Amino acid sequence: MRIARKLAAGALLAAAASVSVLLGSGSASAFSVTPLPGGVQVDLTPADTQWVAGTHFGQTLAGLPHPSAASFGEALDSAAALSSQYPNGRVVFTVYGPFDTLNGTMLALQ
Repeated sequence: MRIARKLAAGALLAAAASVSVLLGSGSASAFSVTPLPGGVQVDLTPADTQWVAGTHFGQTLAGLPHPSAASFGEALDSAAALSSQYPNGRVVFTVYGPFDTLNGTMLALQ
């Protein structure tokens, strides 16, 4: 069980790193990550939000081996699809808690 958790943690960290590289590669003002007590807040730019909506990146994240991955991926795709309908639409989400019991919020902003 410990090995499975470590593999899942590694996969999630690798995915997060690749997301930051992909989203940040084409934009000088890529998404921001703000540390919070017990978690982080991620604020996608409108361009990042458009990219997430266009590629359905949430589906990729939903396939990660983590109990929260499916719901997070679906929520990310839904929020990005909604926000991307507006010129300055963006997605902001927070993630809190220990790695094995993550929780948080997601906002679709206009």
